[in-house]
Amino acid sequence: MVKKIVISSLIALSLHADMSSFYKDALRTLQYEKSYTLYETSNKTSQSGVSYSKYANFSVDAAYTNTHAKLLPTSAGNFNTTDISLSDSIDIFGKNNYKIDSLRLDKKATKIQLYAKKEQLFIALLNLVSLYNQTSQELQLHQTLFTEQEAIYKKLKLLGEHGDMMKLDVLRFKNTLTTLKTKIISQNQSLKKMKKQLYLYAPNVAIPTLNTTKLLFSKEDFMAHNPQATLNSLDAQKRIAQADGMNNSYFPTLDAGVAYQKLDDPTGYGDNYSIGVSLHLPLNTGDFKEAEALKVSALSLQVQSITYKIQRENEYVNYRESFENATKQLAILEKALSDYEESETTIKTAYLKQYVDFNTYLQVLIQTLDIKKQVVAMQTQKAKEATLINAIASGAVYE
Repeated sequence: MVKKIVISSLIALSLHADMSSFYKDALRTLQYEKSYTLYETSNKTSQSGVSYSKYANFSVDAAYTNTHAKLLPTSAGNFNTTDISLSDSIDIFGKNNYKIDSLRLDKKATKIQLYAKKEQLFIALLNLVSLYNQTSQELQLHQTLFTEQEAIYKKLKLLGEHGDMMKLDVLRFKNTLTTLKTKIISQNQSLKKMKKQLYLYAPNVAIPTLNTTKLLFSKEDFMAHNPQATLNSLDAQKRIAQADGMNNSYFPTLDAGVAYQKLDDPTGYGDNYSIGVSLHLPLNTGDFKEAEALKVSALSLQVQSITYKIQRENEYVNYRESFENATKQLAILEKALSDYEESETTIKTAYLKQYVDFNTYLQVLIQTLDIKKQVVAMQTQKAKEATLINAIASGAVYE
């Protein structure tokens, strides 16, 4: 019990609560589960149909005949014959059981296909949410910088009006602010577009902030979830089931029936009924050839499963290396950031006192801004990869 609680807590941490709510809202919007439930009902009905047809494959035949016999008296020259028969073809040896097995495997495959769709949806949403988060933080950096530099520009403008600073330097500063302002406008528009796109998927939940920074599951946990490999395995099992069905096609089928004949022929024996039982034994060797072909095809699919496992491991390696890269870069960038911020404060004072020129001042500003943006990018990358690995490895993405 304690173990289950711990695992549940880890999953909650690995898939941030806000991201989990956002993702689940998207699933409700796309109605993935509803679509699968409808298919499940259809599959269950088909299985019942196959089971029913094994023992209740009824058919009814009816015929009416009016006959005129020349040798009979004219008054009795015509007589009627009515035939009614009921027959049932019974699969006493279970030759069609493979159809039920195939339907069961289809159901499992459809469930795994749903898992694959959910995983792809989660990755797509996570990428867009990550980009939204990163763009939002970069916009805040630009807006803060613009506010600070706008205040400085007002001071420079006064200095220029009093002749204490060259008007050309003041103009260059203004032009730089204009460029920064257009960048802010562009990012605002990008955020609006992404917000609308995300709203289409999850209209009832706010866009989440990613903050997961730890890997809580192992590589083995991640590799245990491989929809593509599972689908490949199920496809191979289905072909083997179909091959077994073809091998059993020579099994006999029991035909049982009753017939009743109403006959008013004065020369005959009147009404009669009959009961009949027969065995139908097919001798089509072509099915055996197809069965062998299906078995070979199934073996081919089983070999391909190795490829899918390697592909899955490559995915893990990419996610893990991206996480490690972000972690290492963050350690360096965050340590250096305070030095850059100190340089920015120093150069700002020096520039206002005209100890350094505009180019030197701008260069330091750009360097500091670049470091801050790199920190944001690496934080976003680390959170995204950790969220993705934890979500897949825990199985939470498939729930």
